[in-house]
Amino acid sequence: MIIKAQIDTTINKIDPSTIHTMVNGYKTITILGGEFAIVKDSDNVAIKTLLGSCVAIMFYDTRLKIIGMNHFLLPSTTTQGSSLKFGLFSVESMLNEMYKLGSIKKDLVAKIAGGGHILIDNDNRIGDKNVDFAIDFCNSEGFDIISEHTRGEHGRVILLTKQFQTFIRVVKNREVEAEISANEKILYSSPKIKSDNITLF
Repeated sequence: MIIKAQIDTTINKIDPSTIHTMVNGYKTITILGGEFAIVKDSDNVAIKTLLGSCVAIMFYDTRLKIIGMNHFLLPSTTTQGSSLKFGLFSVESMLNEMYKLGSIKKDLVAKIAGGGHILIDNDNRIGDKNVDFAIDFCNSEGFDIISEHTRGEHGRVILLTKQFQTFIRVVKNREVEAEISANEKILYSSPKIKSDNITLF
């Protein structure tokens, strides 16, 4: 059973047999900003997301063969409430769901992707702050970061498959990057975002 969380913290359980979208030969579920998904290797379903200045932290339970990936927009805030667009709340919520499935901290390894500098007039380097948060969180919690594909001037499409295989394609298309930037700006002030219909694999 696939677990998918939405930006408002709603948790949905999805039967893998209902997933029909194919990307690179993999049945695939897409997560947007402020969401996360958890799948088992035995589900044979990949997780895909499109990142700009946002960051995805990915975890793999090497014992139970469970994968989790989130997509957050901002590191944290003192007024974050219960929105999964904030990194701290997002990653803790995702880990709690993995722990409910039987994962334990010592069996988890991590990967980090995203944090590109693509937002127009973004003097605050939100991408860098998101990456710094992800690294600091993993280090402080004792998670081994086995791979990092971060920062730079472009967006990325991430496809995470069973056995923690990760396929990354850098976006160098101005129209696509403009759409990423526009969607991120919307999410900073609103929980609504357009459906991800971009396929680059």
